[in-house]
Amino acid sequence: MAMSFAPETKSFRSQAIILFAYFLVFGVGGASWLVRLPDVRSYINVSTAVLGWVLFAGSVGALTSLLLSGRFVARFGARNAVVVGFTVLGVGQIIQAFSLVGESPMGVALGGLVSGLGYGIGDVGINVEGAELEKLRGKSLLPQLHGAYSLGALAGAGIGTLAIVTNFSLVIQMITIACITTAIAWFTYRQLPASTGKTHVVVSGEKSQREPVVLSKRILFLGLGIMGLSLAEGGSNDWLALSVVDDYKLDTTTAGITFAIMTLAMVITRFSGGRLVDRFGRVFALRTLGIAGVVGILIVILSPTIYLAWIGAALWGAGVALGFPLFISAAADGENSSQRVATVTTFGYAAFLVGPPLLGFLGQAWGLLNMFYLLAFFVACAVYFAGEAKPLTSK
Repeated sequence: MAMSFAPETKSFRSQAIILFAYFLVFGVGGASWLVRLPDVRSYINVSTAVLGWVLFAGSVGALTSLLLSGRFVARFGARNAVVVGFTVLGVGQIIQAFSLVGESPMGVALGGLVSGLGYGIGDVGINVEGAELEKLRGKSLLPQLHGAYSLGALAGAGIGTLAIVTNFSLVIQMITIACITTAIAWFTYRQLPASTGKTHVVVSGEKSQREPVVLSKRILFLGLGIMGLSLAEGGSNDWLALSVVDDYKLDTTTAGITFAIMTLAMVITRFSGGRLVDRFGRVFALRTLGIAGVVGILIVILSPTIYLAWIGAALWGAGVALGFPLFISAAADGENSSQRVATVTTFGYAAFLVGPPLLGFLGQAWGLLNMFYLLAFFVACAVYFAGEAKPLTSK
């Protein structure tokens, strides 16, 4: 029978602060790069369509890494996944930076592939660490950690925008953030328990065997649940602002306000949602917020005025905010959780990274607001699958 090593006793507070920093810099790095995509396109002198393929290399890297990261964590531990992931992520970003100087689309794509590989394993590492600390603490922690990611994304967007306004070099920006991200991991990862996520190998005779990973009904349903909410979150990131311009026929400033309202609602929900989870449980929180999310999406679709649509956008953001942290937290229940966390995380990122671009084709054919009905359906499915998020001990 396989089981996890007991983690070393360390300060919950210091570990939580370290993990908060990891999630924060993850958000900063991605957002500060995305807001400067027009500059990226100018550096390498490609069309928007070609830029899309260049960026897709990062998604391929991340999904590939996510599929393999569970085994890595089970063998080497979550903290080693963190330092390896952050280092590879930084190397990939530096490759991209120098490729911009060389005006090489292939170099930027290669750097994106490397960054994606680092992002995937680093993300699983910090989520396994967060889930384990949450279990030991006895109170929800992952919602706040994912709130740190959202806060980092807001900060990163601000940093990127400020860099644009001040004409600060994109290359220097990327190298600086890559070095800071990697340095934070290298200087702090040893403060985390060495054994978190490792699978204890039981020796039988002269050979050792690990417990096989089975895609059980529970893990499948958790994966489908996180897919539904991640697709709705990613869909809002890519298409909500554009729908305000195309379907509501309003200006880009109003579109930006709408997106900011949704993002702010996500941040607030992630930082405050822990109390809801601790008092009423994961299932209640996921279903209550999920229903609010469905209502919010329908309001955005049907609202006769942008002011009512802003309320819908806030409900939409709140409705999807706890999907990632709570479904991952549920996957971490029990022993030897690293592979389960990696599997559920892969479901989520597959939907978040691959789904929204595909939704664009439906938006082109149906109109963006009509396409949002599909997102409401997926959130409703997540409400159903949320039943599997109840603690294993209650079964």
